[in-house]
Amino acid sequence: MRYSSAKRVAAIAVAMAIFGGTAAWAEQYRVVASDAGTICDSSTKTAPVVVEGPDDVTIATAEGDSVNAAVCVSDGSQSNLHVQWKAGGAWKSTGNLADSCAEILGASTIKVRAVNTDNVQSATYYTCGVEQAAPAQ
Repeated sequence: MRYSSAKRVAAIAVAMAIFGGTAAWAEQYRVVASDAGTICDSSTKTAPVVVEGPDDVTIATAEGDSVNAAVCVSDGSQSNLHVQWKAGGAWKSTGNLADSCAEILGASTIKVRAVNTDNVQSATYYTCGVEQAAPAQ
């Protein structure tokens, strides 16, 4: 079966709409090496915080999608860190981070959780751009 030019153009338009939307969402976060973060500077970097256990810990909330922050796994963290955030009414996640930072743009809530690594669930992280110095549970 051969597609006519009109059908081909319509298929391309639909594909561009789908992939164009995906590209816009892709800019909401990126994972970078812990020393390459662009959001972190000495004035916004918190002291290291330890999170233990399998429970999610909320570290930032805001009205609307207005939080721009970086969550970084500290050097020497015993476990990896799982970062989740809510933006555009949907929850998203980085997967497990080790020796890196997740730079998140336009979130309303950010949560972290220690990941069981070699039977240890204790991760150390710091944040940049988040008002709170310690996690609120």
